[in-house]
Amino acid sequence: MLGNSPCVKVWRTFTRAAVDCVPVFAWLRALSASRSALLRSHFCFLLRHLVALVVLSISFAMHLIRRSSSPEIVLRLACTLALFGAVVLWPRHAQAYPWMIRHDYTGCATCHVDPSGGGVLTEYGAAESDILLRTRYGASAADPDETSAAGFLWGAVKPPEWFLPSGSLRTLVLADKVGDAGFTSQLVLMQADVRAAIVKGGFRAYASLGFVNVDGSAASVSGGLVSREYWAGWSFAQDALLLRAGRIDLPFGIRQIEHVFYVRTSTRTDLNDTQQHGASLAYSGGLLRGEVMAIAGNYQISPDAYRERGYSAYAEIAPASNAAFGLSSLVTHAKRDIRILVPNTRQAHGAFARWAPVRPVAVLAEADFIAQSGTSSSGYATLLQADIEPTQGVHLIATGENMKEGGTVVGTSWSGWLGAGWFFAPHADVRFDFNKQSYALGKGHLSETALMLQFHVYL
Repeated sequence: MLGNSPCVKVWRTFTRAAVDCVPVFAWLRALSASRSALLRSHFCFLLRHLVALVVLSISFAMHLIRRSSSPEIVLRLACTLALFGAVVLWPRHAQAYPWMIRHDYTGCATCHVDPSGGGVLTEYGAAESDILLRTRYGASAADPDETSAAGFLWGAVKPPEWFLPSGSLRTLVLADKVGDAGFTSQLVLMQADVRAAIVKGGFRAYASLGFVNVDGSAASVSGGLVSREYWAGWSFAQDALLLRAGRIDLPFGIRQIEHVFYVRTSTRTDLNDTQQHGASLAYSGGLLRGEVMAIAGNYQISPDAYRERGYSAYAEIAPASNAAFGLSSLVTHAKRDIRILVPNTRQAHGAFARWAPVRPVAVLAEADFIAQSGTSSSGYATLLQADIEPTQGVHLIATGENMKEGGTVVGTSWSGWLGAGWFFAPHADVRFDFNKQSYALGKGHLSETALMLQFHVYL
């Protein structure tokens, strides 16, 4: 535990000072006094940390603004902070953390409504994530006053058992340098989604709606308004099988939040906006889990020629509680591929693994063969990541990856990541990443250096 370490003492002092210097938060703190002592405790605790992070993010963003020639970042910052206030009232986090295998969770159906992982959590999943993810500051995870923060609005309101509301806000302050140019900066609203799931008997339904401040999202309904997932289905065989149809995350490889990794971009199987419409059948057992999906295309893009049709599938076996190994396969065809603008049959086939050799360490690995008929090319993408949790809630992350696209791209792209994340409060985390990559273009390479600071609230 972090306990009373100097870093924790400094952080606590800063958070209290940040709240005291902002009058509106003093008013909100007084308002919370009318609620229960338990709710007031969780409210004030989270409030202090959120205010401190907002103050830090503004300070960092203003530093970037002073060094940037574009005033647009000021407007983006204001919009993001305004939306932060709107989303902060929504409950339950909705992420995919494959390193949970360090806690002997080889499958996903126990904690997620989606049996392949990610998205809205079940009531059990919300409680377990609060116990296992965040820093406890010396408190026992079994203390009911501590675990109650996992509930709806910190336990203040309990929705019907069949209704699971959710929400997530993730912002990114990015500073990057391409080639010999100088650093440029921007503030990106990565995710501002509200979600809900219905679990009633065997019936399952799921829908999401959100906003992004970038153009061209494949999940766009209109402009920056996005709907990443929506589906309905039926669970049977004692919840071992789920048959569903709608807009669904493609079942392929490791399901993770880092959507820019080569294994996700080259296979087009990230959780950001590459979901497809179709129907799938998922199986979740003790030893084996898997899912196969018939892909009908993404009906949020047009014309129809852009839509890919085919299948995607994975199967994973867990011979031990700390190890799982799987295979993935995907084949699609589009009359006019949205990226290369020619007819294209696309293939991706690969293997992946998750392993926790000791409790603080989780290792993730994936290797995929990729091929495209439209460019007469074939290649591969690989990933190796180590996540170390020296104390609960604090993560040190190292990632290496490479990719060979083939065709007219002669060289091999490589990328290295060093990062640190902290689940510092109920439903909140912060993460910093340093990335250095050399991207193959034609017969040459383009180098890029990036610094990324993310703030995430999942309430």
